Amino acid sequence: MKDPTAPTTRKLAAGPAAGPDRCADDGFDAVEPDNLDSWTRSQDLLSEDDAEFMAEMLVERAHDAGLEIAQKNAADLDGRALGFDYAVTEQCQVYDECAAYTDAYGDAVVEIEYTDEAFDAACAARGGTIAVQRRDLDVSVPGTAGYESRFCD
Repeated sequence: MKDPTAPTTRKLAAGPAAGPDRCADDGFDAVEPDNLDSWTRSQDLLSEDDAEFMAEMLVERAHDAGLEIAQKNAADLDGRALGFDYAVTEQCQVYDECAAYTDAYGDAVVEIEYTDEAFDAACAARGGTIAVQRRDLDVSVPGTAGYESRFCD
């Protein structure tokens, strides 16, 4: 675990402090924090250790608020060991990383694909085991142009 008094650690810890509590207060059952893989594109400002620290902190805060918490992407992290309850993955079919999630979480995975080709392949591979959803890339709301949301048959 990172030194909680280190400057980078304090900066990381300051960001999501109220998120899980606010979600619990608003009646949500779970949260799925995004960008757990920020270290991969931070130009060395963050490390994988930073990501693990942030993940552990978010898991603790979510569970303290009575919420489940999903690992969102970041297949390189051992989310189960970090305390995540399930996974939400975007484009694991495209990036060939779905097994990282299903190996860790079994059928407690929600897979989201943004193209018909990836969706069809994911449905064929895992549609009978996990929830696979086809969404539009803009994640539009119902009734707006481009909205798409469907699950495997």
